[in-house]
Order: sequence, then C-alpha cells, then structure tokens
Amino acid sequence: MNTNINIQTLTLPVEGMTCASCVARVEKTLKKIDGVEVANVNFATENVSLTFDASKTNLAALAAAVDEAGYAMKLPQPAALPAPSSQELAYRRLKKEFLFALGFSVPVMAVSMAGMTDWFTANSPLPMDTVNTLLFLASTLVLAVSGRRFFTSAWKTAQHGTADMNTLVAVGTGTAYVFSALVVLFPHLLHTHDASSHLYFDTAVTIITLILLGRVLESRAKMRTSDAIKKLMGLQPKTAQVLRAGREIALPIEEVVHGDVLVVRPGEKIAVDGVVTRGHTTIDESMITG
Repeated sequence: MNTNINIQTLTLPVEGMTCASCVARVEKTLKKIDGVEVANVNFATENVSLTFDASKTNLAALAAAVDEAGYAMKLPQPAALPAPSSQELAYRRLKKEFLFALGFSVPVMAVSMAGMTDWFTANSPLPMDTVNTLLFLASTLVLAVSGRRFFTSAWKTAQHGTADMNTLVAVGTGTAYVFSALVVLFPHLLHTHDASSHLYFDTAVTIITLILLGRVLESRAKMRTSDAIKKLMGLQPKTAQVLRAGREIALPIEEVVHGDVLVVRPGEKIAVDGVVTRGHTTIDESMITG
C-alpha cells in the first residue's frame, strides 16, 4: 500500500468531451504529466478520477494541461452557496447556443429553398444580391456564436496533430460557408452566372443546429442520469448496527471494518456488502430497485 502522504485521489468534472477519442486524449494528456499515477475518464458522467503525487504536480498544472488539449477540467471550489453542477451549466450553455442557431437557421433554410424557385426570384421584394448578403450575415452569426465551439475545439486538436468529431463538423460547415461567402462577396472569382444556385449557407447553419440539438439532448440525458444516481446514493444508510464485544452499537458506515457482524432488523437497509450468517428478515431494497 502506498503510504506517501503527498498522494492525492479525487474525481473532477471535465467539459468539452464529445466522443471516445476525447476520453483517450484527456487520459493521455494527464498520464504524461510527471506525478500522475492514475487518470481514468468516465465519458458518461464526464468525470476524471485522478491519483497524483502533490509533491511533483498540482491541480492547477493538471487543469492547464487539459485546457491546452482543448477541454476544461473544473477544480474544487471553496464551500459556498449551492451552485448548479457543471453538467447543468453545460446543458444551459448548449441550450442557449442551440436556440440562437435555430432562430437564424430556420429563416436561412426557408429563404434558401425558396430562392431556388423562379417564383421567388421574380416576386422577391429585394434584389437577389441583397437577399444573398442577408443570408451571408445570418450564417456568419450562427457560425460565430453557436458554431464557435466546434472551430475552437478543432483548432486545438489540430495543434496536437489529431482530429475528432469537432474537426468533421468544422471542416464541413466551414467549407460550405467559405465557398458561399466567396460567391456572395467575390462572384467574379468563380465565374458563375447564377450565384443563388451556388450558395450553401443553409447547409452550414443546419448542420450546426442539428449537431447542437443532438448535444443538448445528450447533455440533458446525462444530467438526468447523474441526478438519478445521486438520489440513489442518498438512499444509502449512514450508520450500521454492529456487534462488538457482545454489544450492539451504531457506527458510521465508514468505521465498519472487514469481519464485523451487522444486525439488520426487518425493514432496514443493508449498509455494506456482506454475507448472511444466520437468521432471516425483510429488507428495504430501494437502494437497488430505486
């Protein structure tokens, strides 16, 4: 057993992970740091379990390394008023970005689809050049505000010579946007006669919006799962009736040791794992069944 008093073990939330490659990258980044003995990332809970030597490194250095890799590891905060969890904050941020993107992508998609018809071209209250410019401005807002997270993550991973799902989204939407912007701003460069048929702003903003929708739903599911697990953990009894020296005493479950004999009365919960030695009773199974 390691008796080094500088060894610390704790679990911290990590934001920004979107796939299995993100998990592997965070673990690899942490394990390369001198002093880190264990770094296990759980993608479902978005947490990392760390064991490290505090005499060789510290939490600030670990968080800085994770941030440089393109993610965010949240450090413990001093005791204060109850605050939303990191998962709840991430969900709120994703939801705002999604709603912002949705507000612009719907009209961009509608106008783009209508712009492909002769009726719209003939009856549009604005010249098509002006319509295309408005589509360009709306799409720019979507990519700059809601799509920024994809491009930022893609750039950080590219700096490390790797790629992930954010890279795919950034390349796809960025290519469609840049090409369409060139058609609107510098049509002479592409030698096209019908600029409206070569615009893909709707593709760029729709991809951003749909990906964000998926992440919003995923984040909400994770948040609800975490809340359910916390509620189940709250059902665990805090004390246990232990037989010691012929007497039955109530002890915190942290003080129960291997070899203790516990007394479980009818209707009570079993505080720790063990083996039934004698007797029979009825127990509260809510910790298992919910």
